[in-house]
Amino acid sequence: MANLELTGILEKMTGKDKDYRYMATSDLLYELNKEGFKLDVDLEAKLSNIVIQQLDDAAGDVSGLAVKCFDLASLNTLVPLVKKIREQQVLEMTNKLCDKLLNGKEQHRDIASIALKTIVGEVPSPSIAQSVLVSISPKLIQGITAQGMSTEIKCECLDIMCDVLQKYGNVMASDHEVLLGALLSQLSLNQASVRKKAVSTIACLMICWLKLLLKLFDFCRFSYRKAEL
Repeated sequence: MANLELTGILEKMTGKDKDYRYMATSDLLYELNKEGFKLDVDLEAKLSNIVIQQLDDAAGDVSGLAVKCFDLASLNTLVPLVKKIREQQVLEMTNKLCDKLLNGKEQHRDIASIALKTIVGEVPSPSIAQSVLVSISPKLIQGITAQGMSTEIKCECLDIMCDVLQKYGNVMASDHEVLLGALLSQLSLNQASVRKKAVSTIACLMICWLKLLLKLFDFCRFSYRKAEL
């Protein structure tokens, strides 16, 4: 797709007319499905920012399409935006979405949470995944433990942390001790929903430890057998 044509789509996505915004976002979804879809650096940054803005679009159908720009796996035909952009843009998206989750409007919290879960599930390479973990983990822990955080924010952060642990728990061992302390502190709260999700997240963390212990056991067994030969 020519960058000039994409520029036209992006302009319509920020227009005043709701129908134009919807059609332009739909056009973007179609383009994301193309295998050869590529952007220059400037347009990539602009696209990422506009899609983030559209998550807050007053028109629900437009913000819904914006979410699909992040996660189109359910449609089986379109490629997630997160797989089409560079590491720096993925990190900027992650930071902005975390800010929306922790400090944004209540009605947009679910959308930010869905988008963050999508980024966690769809990052295209281990190096980007590591960068995302460095960015997202402290913010989620803040959302779980900070004074004044609502029950809803705590629950969303715990849900996302479960996804993070299930996919990347073994490569974030340096965060395990701090995370466990954060989770244990939630077990004494009055909110049953927070306690329940904290227990589920602790279970995910324990599975990570078990996998690490099994790897250690296999290593020791292999080393012992090798020494016998």
